[in-house]
Amino acid sequence: MNIPRILSSISLLLLLVSGISLAAPAAYRIDMAISRDGSLIGKPAIVAEADAEAEIRDENPLKPDEGFRILVTVSPLDAEQGGKESLKLKLTFFGRLKGNWVQRAERSVTTLSGQFVSLSFPAKPPETDGKTYDLVVAINRAEAAALAPK
Repeated sequence: MNIPRILSSISLLLLLVSGISLAAPAAYRIDMAISRDGSLIGKPAIVAEADAEAEIRDENPLKPDEGFRILVTVSPLDAEQGGKESLKLKLTFFGRLKGNWVQRAERSVTTLSGQFVSLSFPAKPPETDGKTYDLVVAINRAEAAALAPK
């Protein structure tokens, strides 16, 4: 048995594995509290890679004028403040009308990790039901392993 060759192979394997883990993209946990007309309707959380669009959807085929769809993207910025990462949050909010998605608004804000951001998405034409959705969002760095399929 050639011990130096085995040790060399193990060292190479460890180097490759550490290189792969260093190249893993940043991942963020996005926690939301969603209210409709002032009443809390959900507290979804998702994990998404940096600069990748993630989606949260709530729809009921039996209620074609209810539900929402949110597209969210988190992008890290170079700045840091008080040890917190500076992030750009982009949200696109959709309501439903006759079973079709209607874009209500697109918002982009700069925030710090762990800080709460409040956004409101009132109904607009052609929606006529007048429902207003309010979101409170917090973003924190997540483990890259959280993105692995289970």
